[in-house]
Amino acid sequence: MTERGHSKTATGASSHRESDKQRLAELEKRVRALETALHVANGKLQIALEMGKLSAWERDLETDKMSGTPTLLATLGLPSGAEPTFEDLERIFHPADVERVRQAISYAERTNTRINIEHRIVKPDGRITRILVQGGHVYENGKPVRHFGIVQDVTEREQIKEEIQHTQRRQEFLLDLNDQLRSLDDPDAIMETTAQSLGRLLRVDCAGYGEVDESRGVILVEREWSKGVISNEGRAYRLYDFLPTLMAELKNGRPIFVEDIRNDPRASNPAVQTAYSTINARSALAVPLLKDQKLTAILYMHSAEPRAWTTDDLTLAEDVAERTWTAVEKARAEMDLTETDAKLRLIAESLPALVWILNPQTELLYTNQRWVTYSGLPREEALGHSWTRAIHPDDMARMSEELVPVVTLHTPYTTEARYRSHEGHYRWHLIQGAPIHSSTGEFKGWVGTSVDIHDLKVTEDALRKSEEQLRIALQAAKMGDWSWDSATNLVSHSDRAAEIIGAPLGSSVRPEEIRERIHPADLPQMIKAKEKARETGQPYSVQYRMRRFNDGAEIWIAIQAQTTLNEDGTLVTSGIIQDITESKHAEERQQLLIRELHHRVKNTLATVQAIVGSTARTASSIDEFYQGFVGRIVSLARTHNLLTEDLWQKAALEDLIQTELGPYEDGARNRITVEGPHVELPSEAAVPIGMAIHELTTNAAKHGALSTFGGQVEVRWRVEPGEERPVLHFTWTEHGGPRVSTPTRQGFGSRLLQRVLATQLQAQVQMSFPQDGLRFAMTMEIPGEPAIFNPDRPGS
Repeated sequence: MTERGHSKTATGASSHRESDKQRLAELEKRVRALETALHVANGKLQIALEMGKLSAWERDLETDKMSGTPTLLATLGLPSGAEPTFEDLERIFHPADVERVRQAISYAERTNTRINIEHRIVKPDGRITRILVQGGHVYENGKPVRHFGIVQDVTEREQIKEEIQHTQRRQEFLLDLNDQLRSLDDPDAIMETTAQSLGRLLRVDCAGYGEVDESRGVILVEREWSKGVISNEGRAYRLYDFLPTLMAELKNGRPIFVEDIRNDPRASNPAVQTAYSTINARSALAVPLLKDQKLTAILYMHSAEPRAWTTDDLTLAEDVAERTWTAVEKARAEMDLTETDAKLRLIAESLPALVWILNPQTELLYTNQRWVTYSGLPREEALGHSWTRAIHPDDMARMSEELVPVVTLHTPYTTEARYRSHEGHYRWHLIQGAPIHSSTGEFKGWVGTSVDIHDLKVTEDALRKSEEQLRIALQAAKMGDWSWDSATNLVSHSDRAAEIIGAPLGSSVRPEEIRERIHPADLPQMIKAKEKARETGQPYSVQYRMRRFNDGAEIWIAIQAQTTLNEDGTLVTSGIIQDITESKHAEERQQLLIRELHHRVKNTLATVQAIVGSTARTASSIDEFYQGFVGRIVSLARTHNLLTEDLWQKAALEDLIQTELGPYEDGARNRITVEGPHVELPSEAAVPIGMAIHELTTNAAKHGALSTFGGQVEVRWRVEPGEERPVLHFTWTEHGGPRVSTPTRQGFGSRLLQRVLATQLQAQVQMSFPQDGLRFAMTMEIPGEPAIFNPDRPGS
């Protein structure tokens, strides 16, 4: 029994040892797991601190020692390796914040709450940094033994907040200034308000806005604000008095800073010191305003004490200067507009036409008295849409469609329509309207005139409606394809592509050969387009000029291509080529024609304006004005009909004469003699000469040889060589008519014959009045052909 008992005891002890080893292994495993978790937690904490730009700290309250992460000392501005106590830290706290920090820590300990305080520290280099400190406490037996937490540098955040506040204050100032300027319409009051507002904001002693008289080197100040005194009016400062280089600096757009004139090396001249002393200034800032590269105005300010001007001061001053200039110019423009409006109304009431203004809804806002009289409507009913009810229904239906794009796109409009008079008769009018915009570009409506052309329509014996349709003949584009392989560095063309560039069919060429034939001005853009396409992998499209391979002719081509990367690493570019030479030439021709048309229209309008003015000055009655004006306009129209038959370039002298004298020839064809060689006159000569022939014909029909039976007119001319151009000798001789005497006054016709021909054509004109009939002679060089594109002329 003893052996058996011993055996049981030994077995039990062995079992206990195995159990202890197992428990120890488990404890060691748990310790390793906890260490791993702690290591991971510390790593995460370190990453979090770095991402949040935070530093961790601890304070042992028994030793008063501080410890923390490596970034803690750098944040506090302490040297690496330092072991500060809390007392050491208090020495770098901003003196004004030390007591507040102590109270915050004490309160957190008493209440067992978190430490949360923001305060300033003064680093050894004198820089002030703002930090945010947050933390907690460790207690033992109810007594705090350790503090811990984090520190964050919030200096940049506070600076941003201050900048935002500063920006908000500045924006509020500018908005308030805008409100003030918006309510003012006097330029002087605007200048004073600006100077006063800016001066008070920047706390200067004086501020002003002046306009520069560069020829005199002075700035003229209508209003100047001074702190504590009434603003000065009507002052002038000589800019050279304040700095020798002041004018030159301002003209170059550079602002002038003077922080202390007594220590400024630019002001060594006693006269400069005296100038600043006179206005009681030691510091000054001047901001120039340049318009069209010319010094226009200056915004300036100065103080009696030295001052360091900041970038914000300058930026604000420049902003205010621009706003002031804009407001002043707007006020002046509105004053001028009011004066101009009064003058225009006077002119509108004097014109022999209906003058009107429409708003964007095509409602009549203004009309002269002529419309009230013509329509028979009371003035209060003559506005609005009264004009639409007065237009003939057929014309209104057409105009309703024509006006859709005009109203939508705010474009000019010209048409002809019949207006119903108060008597119920319809008369044709030429309607011309132009869009009007405000100074800010806002569309305000149309201004225009409606000129009575009914009698002109009757005289021409037809209602001519011209509808020109532009038909663009498109020829199907003939394209060719090509490809380039980087492995061979050859460009292969299809037959059509080879034909376009003049290369042999089935041939391949190197890219360098093509580049040599590209126009130098177009080569950079082609290279740039290809390089960009290769970098981005996107298609490219480019147009350029090149010389054909076979004949060297220059052509325009358009290229569209795509570069791809093969599996073997080689590049392949493939695309299409199109000959666009004809379309390019068409564009050039179109531009030439448009420019020529603009030129012709302006010249014609100037001629009509001169006819109106001269006829009005010489007419003694409305009927005489009308008859003279219509006759001259019809003559001008006939001349232009001849010109348009040759693309507005030339008219034959014989055609001009026959057009006027033809109706007066009798059946025997012995009243009128026309002899001379064929002479073609360019438009600038055909118009005045055609009108001169019209005046001679009209005078002969009214008072001269064509006014009686048996009277005759002889028109002869010859052309002789001149020094530079052929010389035309032209004579008009009348006989067999009433007895002629020298006229007592000079009418439009005489002025046209003697002045206009001499001024526009440098012609030598002679007029004599023998008893048997008028004699007129003119000698002039025939102008050359005008520089205008003519598709029928070789080389055009």
